[in-house]
Amino acid sequence: MSQLLISVKNVEEALIALDAGVDLIDLKDPGVGALGALDLEVSKNILQAIHQYKQTDHDGYFPLTSATVGEIQADFSALNIAIQAKMDIGVDIIKIAASDLLKYLDEITNHFDLRQVKLIAVFFAGEPMDLNVLQKLKDNDFYGAMLDTQNKQQNLLEICTLSTVEEFIQSCQHNKLMSGLAGSLKPQHIEQLADINPSYMGFRGGACENDSRINGLIQYKVLHIKNMLREHNKINGLAQQAWVCVA
Repeated sequence: MSQLLISVKNVEEALIALDAGVDLIDLKDPGVGALGALDLEVSKNILQAIHQYKQTDHDGYFPLTSATVGEIQADFSALNIAIQAKMDIGVDIIKIAASDLLKYLDEITNHFDLRQVKLIAVFFAGEPMDLNVLQKLKDNDFYGAMLDTQNKQQNLLEICTLSTVEEFIQSCQHNKLMSGLAGSLKPQHIEQLADINPSYMGFRGGACENDSRINGLIQYKVLHIKNMLREHNKINGLAQQAWVCVA
């Protein structure tokens, strides 16, 4: 079953995501690239709002949070500072560009206890990728891997074939890594992608005004995506049960 990630840039958007029952709330600045790091003070305010929301009666609804640390760090010291800052404010999952991760893999594994820190490597569609790297992530206790797009003018399935995406997800599953898909996704992509069962699907532009990721989230769009994903999860679940019965 796939869960829903929605990227937010302020408290107002976080509340929209919370009211829609989003599974994973991602802190990101869409104005500064695919992995734009959100201002630390804004991030703290969002996390505080989420914490306050959790204190009220919402039937045990506890969304996770994630945050990006930006792209192409100058050196490991800069990457370390960025990761530590997100850890210090209490983000659950930290996303790092795969290029930085692979460049500083030894330093990361030596510096952090990756059984305690949930790190996700973000790979960009269309760039060369050796799936054997996922085995290395598993061996070093990374939490997961994600396939995204760097150029937001094209969506994931315009850059990658569905079979390539499915191979990525299957490799993540084989290596027991949380798997994510994103990249200018729209509601119409849910049917195809839900069938290959990523751990989560990430949306920003498709949930915003005029489908533009730099605009604000629209509540009915977030709800529509959440409901579509829930329905496809239900259909896929029934299909899997039927297959087991037949087998």
